[in-house]
Amino acid sequence: MFRIRSFLKFFFFISILNLGYSQEDFKGIIFDNKTNKPIPYVNIGILDKGIGTVSDEDGLFHLELDPRQFGPDDMLQFSALGYATINKLVSDLEFRYNEYPRILMEPKAELLNEVVVTNAGPYKSEESIGYKNGGHQFYGYWKDNIALGGELGTRIQIKKGLRRLNEFTFEVLGNTTDSVLVRVNFYKSDGKRSYPGTNLNTSGKNILYTIKNPGRIRLDLRPYDLYVKGTFIASLELLKVYGSSKIGLVLAAANNKFTDSYKRYASQDSWQILMDAAMAYELQSTIYTKKPKKKARAKRKEKADKSIISGFVFYGNIALADVDVVNLSQNVSVKTNEKGNYQIPASEGDLIQFTARGMKKLRIKILKKKFINIRLERS
Repeated sequence: MFRIRSFLKFFFFISILNLGYSQEDFKGIIFDNKTNKPIPYVNIGILDKGIGTVSDEDGLFHLELDPRQFGPDDMLQFSALGYATINKLVSDLEFRYNEYPRILMEPKAELLNEVVVTNAGPYKSEESIGYKNGGHQFYGYWKDNIALGGELGTRIQIKKGLRRLNEFTFEVLGNTTDSVLVRVNFYKSDGKRSYPGTNLNTSGKNILYTIKNPGRIRLDLRPYDLYVKGTFIASLELLKVYGSSKIGLVLAAANNKFTDSYKRYASQDSWQILMDAAMAYELQSTIYTKKPKKKARAKRKEKADKSIISGFVFYGNIALADVDVVNLSQNVSVKTNEKGNYQIPASEGDLIQFTARGMKKLRIKILKKKFINIRLERS
């Protein structure tokens, strides 16, 4: 089985060949040219190079780079929802040490989505699309201090036809930081090789959420008037990490080999494909048709596999490997892997024991949860 792991890893490194070069701080504040107000969460980065960042809530940004490492055609790009994109040659950048230069972005007028007006049929029905985790041992793992603007996306395969996206749901399995700010993006598959391309959010409003605790997160998409006509890509983008801890964000993935996922390490970076893999991104949608939808035959509900539980074991914010996990009721034992993850046969009512060197022994009774995170204490 394909297991989704470590979608985003610590990207930046300094090689021996580059020790003689010093990084310079390219910085500034981004403003709306019409309103003179700062623009938050602008994507800033060198195209396809994995070096990028995101402006903060006040439009301020810092980007560490060495201009001598780039060619004459390498481009720094600024892009934001509702604004015309700005491109600057890296060789033309000005580095100012005692001030934050103003960068002005021009608002662009978004045309009405004509397809919504012309193709909307008189009949509509509700439909769930996307991919569920189903309690299986699949996850996407963001670790270390990845660059701002890094994304995890999954292709949502659907039949052609106009539909409105109403709700977006994803599941957080673990978070080692105080909290993480993410942006939800939806893309057409019109990029190179059908990778993520045009952003479908033409509302000019960012879809933001601050992740703090594990759990299922459901976001209302109705205020953004998001319409699709066929297959698209849903993505989560890292905007800010709060607190001093390094990021260790675990998201549920799906046991699905009939679609692909995509990752990029920083703002304006190129996308990389993860074939036959899906994040557990679910959506509620309204589909519009010119004919009434035929009633589908009721399918027999498949019984969920309740014989396996899984989760992560932590000490504080540190994932613990080689923890002994024993099902005392079934006399079955396993150990956590290098990510602190475990998977063990268990049924409701079973007694599970967690033991690690230097830690207090912990026993829990299984109720109805299929995913359980554990925090151990020093003995």
